[in-house]
Amino acid sequence: MEKNNTQKGIVQFAMEAGAYMGLYFVVKFIFAVLSLNYPFCNVVSTIMLLFVPLVVFFMMRRFSNQNEGGSYFSQLWMMGILLFFFASLISGLAQYIYYVYINPEYIKSQLSAAVTLLESLNMTSDPSLLEAVKTGLEQGNIPSPMAVVIQQMWVNVFFGSLLSAVMAWLVSVWFKSSKTKK
Repeated sequence: MEKNNTQKGIVQFAMEAGAYMGLYFVVKFIFAVLSLNYPFCNVVSTIMLLFVPLVVFFMMRRFSNQNEGGSYFSQLWMMGILLFFFASLISGLAQYIYYVYINPEYIKSQLSAAVTLLESLNMTSDPSLLEAVKTGLEQGNIPSPMAVVIQQMWVNVFFGSLLSAVMAWLVSVWFKSSKTKK
């Protein structure tokens, strides 16, 4: 069997790497959900969140290595945005399954916990806003699982884009400095 030495394009590389990143996000989500009953899982979830920039850096470096260091900042940034997009599709599917089939009360319980926390901290400058949220919860006006998933996907892609810009710059600088040393 012949070895295929063709370079992968930005989209193909981002899809393949996004599948792994999506699984990483799913595992992080599982630990975040388990942290409701097992506090140690929150530590693991937080550590996984802190390692996301490192994972993105190594994926971008791998993409740049594949192109023999010939990747521009804009290519790396686009690859990072697509990476987070494809990862969000996979993690969004897992979140939707959890919200709809495994724990349908999760969203409502999290919103109730947030309202309780805001009440105990007494940090709201406008008490009518807190009352409106409480009334909405009592009347069952909570976002649908699909709305929560889509919002989370947008957040992942937006912050992933910002993180990717920084990581793309670092990878670009890394390869420029390694070329000048040779």
